[in-house]
Parts: sequence; structure tokens; C-alpha cells
Amino acid sequence: MASSFKTRAKLEKNYFGYIFIAPFFITYLIFQLTPLINTIRYSLTNAKAWYMDPNQNFDFVGLDQFKAVLEDKFFKEAYYNTPVMWIMGFIPQILIALLLASWFTNEKIRVKGQGFFKVVFYMPNIMTAATIGILFLAFIRSNGFIHNICVSIGYVKDERYAINSEWFGRGIVAFINFWMWYGQTMIVLIAGIMGINPSFFEAASIDGASGWQSFWKITMPLVKPILLYSLVTSLIGGWQMFDVPNMFAEGDNHAAFSRDVTTLVMYIKKLAYTGQFQVGKACAASVLLFATTAVCSLILFYIMGDHSEAKAKRLEKKRAKQAAMEGGDY
Repeated sequence: MASSFKTRAKLEKNYFGYIFIAPFFITYLIFQLTPLINTIRYSLTNAKAWYMDPNQNFDFVGLDQFKAVLEDKFFKEAYYNTPVMWIMGFIPQILIALLLASWFTNEKIRVKGQGFFKVVFYMPNIMTAATIGILFLAFIRSNGFIHNICVSIGYVKDERYAINSEWFGRGIVAFINFWMWYGQTMIVLIAGIMGINPSFFEAASIDGASGWQSFWKITMPLVKPILLYSLVTSLIGGWQMFDVPNMFAEGDNHAAFSRDVTTLVMYIKKLAYTGQFQVGKACAASVLLFATTAVCSLILFYIMGDHSEAKAKRLEKKRAKQAAMEGGDY
């Protein structure tokens, strides 16, 4: 009787907690989990767009759609372009964000006007991707700012022609992603560094550690969870890249590198909404995108996870085994 009373009291105590977290789970169930299940279901059929034939019957085709996607050369190109453009943009993004965050939180340097610089660096993230895409499209068009520079250095032989280079297109998309997101990453890293106990840095300074040593031995290990968060969120956003490369692929007189900046989401959109409206094939490509993102995220979690406890357990077992062997020999 007493145990049931305690259980009921515990549930009543957490009653409001369940209410507050319920909207998240309900929203996830309706807008995330249900569409994901339907996507997997349609990927095993020959489904077309419902508005083409609302009464159509979907035939089960097994893994045929996945086979067709994997054999599609356009899928292979998109599967190559997407991570390449993300990596090209993310590496300078995380390096510059780390550099700026360490400067702004360094008590010895004390950068003046930090508030102004933080706002300036963060402002590109406030602007919409479409706005920035249009801006850079104007720069690379004939007689545009970037186009004229390429002409002056001989990169473009004839100023009447648009820039035609696969790596130029990828580089522009990567630069836009870097420019838009390094400020946001910097703010997140600053918050993580400011959460470190200052006594650690004071002790390191007393022991004669340099700023570089303090950064690698104190800041980096303690800010690893924030780095992992930035890596995973950027990875997910990178694999789902669409708006900026889509503007460059669809822009006038820039179809020359449209295939070079095609991403997986652009490929899926074209399958589902153009031509024969191959919804089943598009769903198969979506499932492959989901699986790739999940696997890459798990790899990052494993690489950047804290393995100290596991190492300690293995060391303890090794020592116990050695002690047992020595005791047995004795």
C-alpha cells in the first residue's frame, strides 16, 4: 500500500514535466516519424506523384528502386558533390570560428569592441540563403565583380563568357556556406569556452604554460562536446544542402557548372517533381541520404566520444589479469 502511494506521488510530482515535453514528442510523431515511415514504405514501391493519378495502385518492387538509384550516374555525381562542398566550407568555418572564439575569450589579449565584431561576424547568418545566393550570382555574371577579377587575372579568357569551371562553382557554394555559418559557430564556441572554470587557466599560467599549450591541453578537451554539436549539426545541414547550390544550378548563363553543384536534395527534388515524377525512386534516394547521415553522425559520436572510462576498465582488467597470472605463477 505504501509503495503504491509513493509511486502515485512520484507521478504527480512529475506531472507537469510530462506536459511540457509532450508537445515535442507529438510534433515529432506527426511531422518527422510518420513521414519517415511513409518514405521507407514508398521506397519499396513504384509510386508516382499522387496528383498525377490519385487512384493509382502502388506495386511492391522490393529493392529495385534502390538499385536504380545506385546505378544512376546523376546520383553518383550528387553523392560526390554534396560532401565535397560541405567539407570545403566546414574546414575554414570551424578553424576560423575556433580562432576568433579563442581571441575573444582570452583575458590576456582583451580584444576591444568585441560586441561590434561579434555582431558583424554573425550578420551573414541572419540573412537568408536566397539573398546571399542572388548577391553572389550578380558577382559572377558577366561584368560582375568576381567575374571581372577572373578576367583580369586571366582565369576567364573572354569577358563575354560566364565562368565555366566545376571547382569554381563548388568553391563559391562552399564559400557562401562558410561565410553564412562561421559567425554562428563562433558564438556557440565562445559560450562553451566561457563555461570552462577560469581556475584551470590560472593554474596553467602559474605552471608556465603558454597560450598555445593552454588551448590544446585545456580548451580543446573541455570544449569537445560543443565541437561535436557543431560537427553533427553542420554535417546534417551539409548533406541536406539545397537552397544556395540550387540557385546557382538554375541561374541564367551558369548551367555550365549546374551538374557540378548538384546536391542529393536537388537530385531528389528533380526525381519527385519533374519528368515522370518518380516518387518511389526519390524516396529510395531519401532513405539512402538518411542512412548516410545517420552513419556519419554515429562515426563522429564514436570518434569524439569520451573513451576514458572504457580505457580505465580495460586497464583495470589487464592489471587484474596480470596480478592473477603472477599470483598463479608464485
